[in-house]
Amino acid sequence: MTKEEIKRNIEIMLSQKYEKNIPCCEDSTHDYDAYNNIDNMYAHDKNKYKDITLFNDYNPNINYLSQLLGVDEAMLNSLFHNRHIPSKGLASAIGIALKLDLETMNNIFKDLGYSFNSSDYDRIIEYFFLNEIYDVNMLNEILLEFGQMYLYSKRKLR
Repeated sequence: MTKEEIKRNIEIMLSQKYEKNIPCCEDSTHDYDAYNNIDNMYAHDKNKYKDITLFNDYNPNINYLSQLLGVDEAMLNSLFHNRHIPSKGLASAIGIALKLDLETMNNIFKDLGYSFNSSDYDRIIEYFFLNEIYDVNMLNEILLEFGQMYLYSKRKLR
C-alpha cells in the first residue's frame, strides 16, 4: 500500500466519527490530548504498571531499535536499564518497530495503563497496527500531515 493510499484510507476513517469514551490512561478521567500529553509521563503507581522492560518479551534488539527510531543506543539502553515507563507514543513506536499486532499492542497498553481511544491521533496509530504497516517514519509523517504530533520527541528522551 502506498503512502497516498494510506492517507486516503485514513481521511475516510477520520471522517467517520467514532466514539470510544476511553480515557488516555487507566487512572485518568480526561480524554487523551495529543498536543498536551504526547510525551508526558503519567503519575502511575510504579507498583501497579509495568515499565519498558515488558518489551523484553518480544526480544528487542536495542541497536536495531535505536537505528529505526533514530535515537541514541546508549539512551535507549538506559531507558530499559532504568525501567522507564514509556510515553504512549514511544510505546507505540517500539510496538511498530517490533512489528507487533494490534491485540498485542492493546495488551501492552493495558499493562502500561494506557488504551487507544477515539482521538484522531490514536485512530491513526491503530490503523497502522491493524493494517500491519510497520514504518515508524511513515507513521510520523502521516501524523504530522493530519495535524498530530510525532509519536515521541527525541529531545525529551535524553
